[in-house]
Amino acid sequence: MMNFKSMAVAAMLVSASSAYAGGFVDLRDDLATLSAANGGLVVGANNPLRDKLYLDATNYTWLSGYSSNPAQLIATSIAYSGNSGAGVLTLLDYRINTNVELLPGVAQATIFDFVFRDSSDNSLVFGTRYINLVNNSQEVNFLYRYGFEGFDTSAAWLFLSDYDLRMYEAGRTDDHSFASNVGYDDGGVRQKSDISVNEGNPYSGLYLVKTDATEYILGDKAIGYYQAGEEGQAVVGGFIGGFVPTVAAVPEPSEYALMLLGLGMVGFVATRRKKQNQA
Repeated sequence: MMNFKSMAVAAMLVSASSAYAGGFVDLRDDLATLSAANGGLVVGANNPLRDKLYLDATNYTWLSGYSSNPAQLIATSIAYSGNSGAGVLTLLDYRINTNVELLPGVAQATIFDFVFRDSSDNSLVFGTRYINLVNNSQEVNFLYRYGFEGFDTSAAWLFLSDYDLRMYEAGRTDDHSFASNVGYDDGGVRQKSDISVNEGNPYSGLYLVKTDATEYILGDKAIGYYQAGEEGQAVVGGFIGGFVPTVAAVPEPSEYALMLLGLGMVGFVATRRKKQNQA
């Protein structure tokens, strides 16, 4: 099986002067049913010159201790470019979830959970790296990010090692099937792939969801994963807690009152000191 890097090199040899096609692609939230035909499901491509979801990583720096092992990649900054523009993703936070089960009792994967800040527009970007550790017939066909109710979203992915696999498709759904038409879900973003050790695709790429949320918090349901039974395996999946988007908290009326009282006291003390100094 030709990996993405080999395909990228071949494509560049064919058209060395072409720019990469990728960028953060807006995910539609105005459709009840999503499909590739109506644009609700954004479909990528093997050729990086045609893959609208692909970001070209032009430079990156690694967190100390997380650079030599392809299964343990944490970048503190990633410069990227594509037809949609260029920017730098700066790491704000990360979590590592080990011994994640797909089948009951089988520690199948490690999942990395990231939050970045994109310099191009100051947006938050949530990243997922699902690392399939067991050479068995089990695979993950869908990854999910949750918690995007009421927020705009866009999707992209990055290729950072020879062990990474591209993102096939993205859309705002929590559907677990291979159906061509799926239902819209306001809170979920589904990112399709085929992460399997025995098929030669042991690790995921870095799958990204950008949002207009201004803050993030820890939530009980942040990342989902699902095996959809493509080759007759069990149809199973689950989710873990992690980073979810939110907005800056708005003070309650009582908090406003306390703030005003505090400001009034500060003004009173300052005025009194001024009079004392003039005396």
